[in-house]
Amino acid sequence: MTPTDSDTGGRVVTWTAFPDRDADRFRLVVLHLAAGVPVVIGLAVLVLLVFIIANGLTVENAGGTVLVVVLALIGGPASLVYLLLAVKYGSEREVQKLTPSLGWFRLRYIPVSLLGGGILLLSVAIQPGMLLVYLIGLVVCKMAVDLRYTVGRIDPETAILRQVSGAVAAEYTDDIGLDTSDRRVRTFDLSTLRCVYQRQIGDYTVFIPRYQSRGRWGRPLVLVIPNDTATEAKTALDTVIRTTDWAPDGGLDRAVRIVLGGLGVLFLGTAGVFATVGADALPVVAYAAATLGLLGVIMLFLSIRG
Repeated sequence: MTPTDSDTGGRVVTWTAFPDRDADRFRLVVLHLAAGVPVVIGLAVLVLLVFIIANGLTVENAGGTVLVVVLALIGGPASLVYLLLAVKYGSEREVQKLTPSLGWFRLRYIPVSLLGGGILLLSVAIQPGMLLVYLIGLVVCKMAVDLRYTVGRIDPETAILRQVSGAVAAEYTDDIGLDTSDRRVRTFDLSTLRCVYQRQIGDYTVFIPRYQSRGRWGRPLVLVIPNDTATEAKTALDTVIRTTDWAPDGGLDRAVRIVLGGLGVLFLGTAGVFATVGADALPVVAYAAATLGLLGVIMLFLSIRG
């Protein structure tokens, strides 16, 4: 935490939250669980290929064996010949695309990866509607990981919050200041802030801002700040609440509201049709109805409160 004084006398609060990524258990568990699905699929494909080769050699039917060998060697962008040529003649950036960084990989997390990936695939095979739940869970977990790696700055005098999160935050851990020309540095206007709630979780304090009724869009929903900066950050946010004078505009245009409302009703109606006529394929119908219904509700909400 580094609180400083701005040129105009206001109190500016900056913070840097960048725990040891190599020892961050939560991050490692999330990464290994996410990697478990492709690993299990890859192992299943490998076993299938070995079975095809063994079966072809056993029953003297070399067609399947030849096909597998040709695809593995010269079959396309995933073939061994292509990969060897890419590594030998490709640029460093191209090689990195083919061989993603595995610096986070830990041998002790292999059981977590395999067991988690197997359970995820099995549950999706039994209930395809779980795919939507897992996708939402993956997004939430990624956000939770990124928010723990943040570099931010609150200027209560201008009601401006600037922050960068995730792995990119490592570039701003040397107190060099946030580069406003960097598109990865996000800038938020907090002038619509109405109140803020806070809760301490471990080494961090989670702030949940509440905004004026027509001033929510484009503002952060959650702020995660280290405990040693939480008091100064709360003071800065309270200053923003006391000193800013914000008046709402007219919101979304009438035409936009009508279009959003119509699309929302259409999506909800389509979801209802799926639920009515597709009882024989319940898992697929549940997935489609949940997706369309969620989009319909969001559009109706935007048309009413936007």
